[in-house]
Amino acid sequence: MSKKDQQFENLRREIALKSGTVLENLLRYNSLIKGLQNEVKNLSEGVNPEYFRLLLKNIEKNIASNIELVKEGSIKAINLISTLEKEVIDKKLLQEETKILKEIVLSRENIMDWKGYAREILKKLRKIYPYDAFFFIFEEEQHLKVYLFTSYRMEKTTERTVIGALKERLGLPLHKKIEFEEVPITGKRMQKHFRQIHIETHSFLQDSPGIGGVLGLVVLSESRLTKKEENILNSILSIMTLVTGSSRALSRAITELEYYAGHDPLTGLYNRRIFEDLLRYEVSRAQRKNYHFSLILIDLDNFKYINDTYGHHTGDMVLKSVADILESSIRDGDLVARIGGDEFVIMLSETPLEQAIQVAERIRKNLEENRICTMDGSVISVSASLGVVEFPTHGRTKEELLIVVDNALYRAKDMGKNKVYVPTVEEIENTIKEKRKEFAVLQEAIENDLFIPFFQPIYDLKNDTVHAYEVLARLKTEDGEIISAYRFISLAEKLGKIKEVDRIIIKKALGMKKRHNIKEKLFINLSAKDISDGDFWDYIFTEVQNLKISPEEIVFEITEREAVREIAEVQMLILRLKEKGFCFAIDDFGSGYSSFYYMKYFPIDYVKIDGEFIRELNPADTKSVAFVESMNFLCKKLQIKTVAESIESQEILKLLKDIGIDFGQGFYLGYPSPTFL
Repeated sequence: MSKKDQQFENLRREIALKSGTVLENLLRYNSLIKGLQNEVKNLSEGVNPEYFRLLLKNIEKNIASNIELVKEGSIKAINLISTLEKEVIDKKLLQEETKILKEIVLSRENIMDWKGYAREILKKLRKIYPYDAFFFIFEEEQHLKVYLFTSYRMEKTTERTVIGALKERLGLPLHKKIEFEEVPITGKRMQKHFRQIHIETHSFLQDSPGIGGVLGLVVLSESRLTKKEENILNSILSIMTLVTGSSRALSRAITELEYYAGHDPLTGLYNRRIFEDLLRYEVSRAQRKNYHFSLILIDLDNFKYINDTYGHHTGDMVLKSVADILESSIRDGDLVARIGGDEFVIMLSETPLEQAIQVAERIRKNLEENRICTMDGSVISVSASLGVVEFPTHGRTKEELLIVVDNALYRAKDMGKNKVYVPTVEEIENTIKEKRKEFAVLQEAIENDLFIPFFQPIYDLKNDTVHAYEVLARLKTEDGEIISAYRFISLAEKLGKIKEVDRIIIKKALGMKKRHNIKEKLFINLSAKDISDGDFWDYIFTEVQNLKISPEEIVFEITEREAVREIAEVQMLILRLKEKGFCFAIDDFGSGYSSFYYMKYFPIDYVKIDGEFIRELNPADTKSVAFVESMNFLCKKLQIKTVAESIESQEILKLLKDIGIDFGQGFYLGYPSPTFL
């Protein structure tokens, strides 16, 4: 192969490589969007935010279209190289194109500042051919936006002539306003004499407003361009399609994704994650500045009744109406967030308890007086229970404040709902004292290695043999009492100790499996905190390797509701586990709103059907049977194994066998035990 042939081959390889990188980024964000579509459903706790689903679907469509754009652009670019190869192209031009392609990196910084990034690439592309301007046109709802990247600062007459030529050449619609923005590539000003304006264009994603459009190059010359020059301009446009088109699509997607990562998609309020981050900051700031602030926790009364009676659309209206009332009830600088289905929280900065109580009473009254008209003409009202606490009176840490305000809210509900409740000093002391006692027990159990694994058998329903064991956590006190997981898991998660508990349980379970030469699989539960913790996974992989346990004998499982909160991290984790040979299961399958998403897009091995579906099974109830049959049918089509949880009778076991469920567990088949069968 000659040097020239090698250079063309290198150029093809670089375009293929960069196209692959762009596609990888697009596919990653496409996965995030699919996850957010399901997160919208999960956050709404049964509410159906149609607007936001359509919005996210539109983003997904744009990125899917952009994937096709990159594929098409890559093919065009490679074809152009073949055309150039047949022409007399100098060595320097080939070297410059290859060098520029190698420098294209779609990092987050480059994507978010796509104009600045495009300017830098265009500056380098002028070494290949001294074009006069590059333009990028895309359609907004009410106007056309034209970015004109000029190689130098043009004289006004030249600029007007170029813009006029663009309008005429591209047939820009007269009924829409056209907004031009000039982006000089260099700061130099020059006057150029020319007789002809040559315009070379590429169109892409014309049916995706705000993303696609037309990009092109402008050359001011004394004579017509040669075929060779036109081919060079087309090769430059192929590179800029990758840079500008993909950067713009990703920039739009990232902006919207980052918004929804921190906001509730239905109401637009901050979500729980952002609220807890801001609360932690407010605590530290109040400690430094020595001031008080207050929290108001709000839970709607009888919201489930409204949802069930009037439908999810009305539920949406109620939640958005409540959000509007809460936002109108606070000052600039205060914060309101939606942290659950019908649960809201307000943080009043630099506000003492007395003022916070007044705000809470005003909110309670405003909500009580609010009237909402339903689609069928009915008029409904909504009330709320509110708990109010003050920093540092009711707690000196984020965790203490949340525990006390949560208890205050429940006291308000116990008093008959539609009440504002402030905990007494005695209640605060008792609550914090109880939580500190629980924390001490938890910390002692971690330090003294008191957590032990229990094993519940999972049977193969076809031959009634043990297929696997689910590992369950128990706390064995020093006097021999066995405490179930539900007594300490929630506290361990709130206090950030869950990973330490998980490590202890997993290490002991793996050790027992090895010592007793158990070949059946182990199903190991993961907490949300484990998902993105690299140190945790390095620890687990090392333990498995040191014990010489086959990864195929380990099944990691996470609940559907936990998975949807960390959708991107879960997807990457599953791929990492699968690469190493481990298996993966989704627990409580069907309890959320994202079941079919996991089945379609995640390479999962098992789904554990939520126990609620199994307990409700009745041969006479065709609906209950149909749900389980449908899940089993889809799993079979996708080659995913099914596990039925909570089997508690012979009748349900027989029905599950008739349906064709693969595996089962429950008290009827076997209780959790500290030993294997």
